Amino acid sequence: MKVKRSVVIDAPIERVWQTVRRFDGVAVWNPGVNKAILESGSPTQTGSVRKLEIVDGSVFRETLLAHSDLEHYYTYDIIESPLKCSHYIARHHFIEITEGNKTLGIWEGEFQCDPSDEKELNAIVGDGIYRDAQLALNQFLLEQQS
Repeated sequence: MKVKRSVVIDAPIERVWQTVRRFDGVAVWNPGVNKAILESGSPTQTGSVRKLEIVDGSVFRETLLAHSDLEHYYTYDIIESPLKCSHYIARHHFIEITEGNKTLGIWEGEFQCDPSDEKELNAIVGDGIYRDAQLALNQFLLEQQS
């Protein structure tokens, strides 16, 4: 199953990327994450493992598979989560929008799941994680501007 959401972020790409580039920095801008802890590696080193403590009490463990400051993206997999899926790999990517000095945030993932869970996972992952987190990132950056 593939899930993808994109959001226009009202900030220049350099500012967006500086905010999100650290694999353990997600709790700073994403209100859905209480804590992000590096279990191994460093914030931009492939192979690093992070543990996310989510506001609902669940825990995710993820591995940083790729990271590019030049192309403004990181790719990760999930090694432990409450989601009803397997073989999960996601990419969070940012593209400069020159008109208005904005950024396009694209978060997409692919995973295997039971067909009966597809609709629910599309809502949880696509809307609850990808879309809502990017909207929260936009709000965070707007508040930091003030």
